Amino acid sequence: MRFICVIFILHLVLTTSAYCQQTAEDWKSKGDSLTAQSEYVEAIAAYDEAIRIDPNYAPAWSNKGNALKNLGEYYKAIQAYDEAIRLDANSTDAWNNKGNALMNQERYSEAVQAYDEAIRLDPNSTVSWYNKGNALKSLDRYDEAIRAYDQAIRIDPNFAEAWRKKAAALSASGRYDEAVLAFNEAMNISNQREDAGHKGLGGEMASTTLRAGDGEGDSASNEISISFKGPDFDMVGDLDGESSEGAV
Repeated sequence: MRFICVIFILHLVLTTSAYCQQTAEDWKSKGDSLTAQSEYVEAIAAYDEAIRIDPNYAPAWSNKGNALKNLGEYYKAIQAYDEAIRLDANSTDAWNNKGNALMNQERYSEAVQAYDEAIRLDPNSTVSWYNKGNALKSLDRYDEAIRAYDQAIRIDPNFAEAWRKKAAALSASGRYDEAVLAFNEAMNISNQREDAGHKGLGGEMASTTLRAGDGEGDSASNEISISFKGPDFDMVGDLDGESSEGAV
């Protein structure tokens, strides 16, 4: 019996020691893995542990914001992004993701400002230009939205979703011939991706009838978020509804 107790105590000590040796980066990585599995509550707990160890760890704050946003906790998400920005004012991803949370709250003008800040920090951020286009389109500022989508397309000519959103903005502004060309470009890129084994835009595009207002009322559900993976960061989120999320 005494031997069993000794073994149990030794196991407890070793387990506690290993737990205590985990770094903020370890906990953030665990949060990232849980987020990838849509285990957002558990992910937030992991990010909180990373923040407990290092309260100034901006990537953990930013990724916690992503998890909160995926739970629909937009106000708390914005608070997390604001803290990430306070700690690292040059964090393009935090500004972009804050814009996405503002989009979810239909605070479109503020979202544009957040995306503008992300673009100021990284003028070649395809994601931020695309998301800005969505925010402008939600404000019915179609010409500006088209210019934003054009910037995203200039950086990434094969960005099918940017072509599709541009087509919707052109259609909403009555420029139907141009809209058809943009839709066709989106379809061509999508079909090429499907041929290469990637998910495309889907069959719904083939039967789309262009008319003013086409564009599915897409706003926040089509934004792209960015999640820190280490020194670099990746886009996270489904272009057809990230809900971002992405987020881009």
